[in-house]
Amino acid sequence: MADLLGLLKARRSIRRYHKKEVPREVIERLIEAARWAPSGANIQPWHFVAVTREDLRKEVGDQAKFLFVKSRHVSEAPVLIVICADTKSAFHLVDCSLAGANIIMEATSLGLGTCWIGAFNEVRIKDILGIPAGMKVVGIITVGYPAERPSPPPKLSIEEILHWEGFGGTGRSVRRSMLRSGPLSVLPRILKMIIRFR
Repeated sequence: MADLLGLLKARRSIRRYHKKEVPREVIERLIEAARWAPSGANIQPWHFVAVTREDLRKEVGDQAKFLFVKSRHVSEAPVLIVICADTKSAFHLVDCSLAGANIIMEATSLGLGTCWIGAFNEVRIKDILGIPAGMKVVGIITVGYPAERPSPPPKLSIEEILHWEGFGGTGRSVRRSMLRSGPLSVLPRILKMIIRFR
């Protein structure tokens, strides 16, 4: 069996891609991985829109912004997989996020790079792609052959996030962990993105 933990540790968010087409059968394999994700009551509330046309990728990419920072790599990735959830399922957000994780890990196993995009103008994207009412756009995954090798991001230690027999039972300061992983912790990353995409 493959070293799954090693694969998880090797995954990176990729924002630069080679201009190389991803074959249709590879995209279908990613969706095959997605459909085997667990879902509440096995409802499987997911649908996936694969966007490969350059003009459509640009239109969708123009709607991918975090605050005032545009995610340029969305337009530049060879493939966008737009994850849609049927909102009739009470568990649609969790289920579709799990399916997205399957896509990302299968792509990693195939030597592809991905990046989960969670900030976008949902109304405009639904209009561009003809996504019907009753569906929610949960996320967009950029897919392509990576043109960069980012360093591993810092991660909280097991001691800071694992609690035994109740919250706080770690021997470490929960407050310190929350400061490191709370809302203010994203500021350095936001500043880095602003500098990078100016």
